Amino acid sequence: MPERYYRELLRYFTRSFGDRDTAADVVQEAYVRIFALQRKGNAILDPRALLYHVGRNVAATQATRRAAEQRMLDTLGLVTADAAPSVERTVIARQQLDALVRRLSVMPRKRRDAFILVRIHGCSYAEAAAYMGLRVEAIERHVMRGILDCAGLAPSRR
Repeated sequence: MPERYYRELLRYFTRSFGDRDTAADVVQEAYVRIFALQRKGNAILDPRALLYHVGRNVAATQATRRAAEQRMLDTLGLVTADAAPSVERTVIARQQLDALVRRLSVMPRKRRDAFILVRIHGCSYAEAAAYMGLRVEAIERHVMRGILDCAGLAPSRR
């Protein structure tokens, strides 16, 4: 893989983001993904074009992740529209977000999916039920148990 595109890509993404560190992360991730493709035996005919394409995809994924994190923070009620959080409050919010992610990761799959659809994505119980192929009552139970799990109040059996 020609590394000669690194500086060119870094300049391009620095202009796009206005932040050299973010650009460096995107370019590095693009190279990692291209190297992974090569290791799998895929032929790369135009590495420069592929690096730009993968870099834009990485940037879009990061933007989506940041938006989801912000929605999560809003869901947790930690950010108000009229006041920006302090650094300390942001750190606490990130810690709470990490704790929520850990609690979600140990939930049974259906419970986690129902909870995320309703509490994070804002789907109605009926929409979540239709999407998951379950009854509305089942979604209500899953969400209620998910809330108890997140609050640390769930009974020991699942």
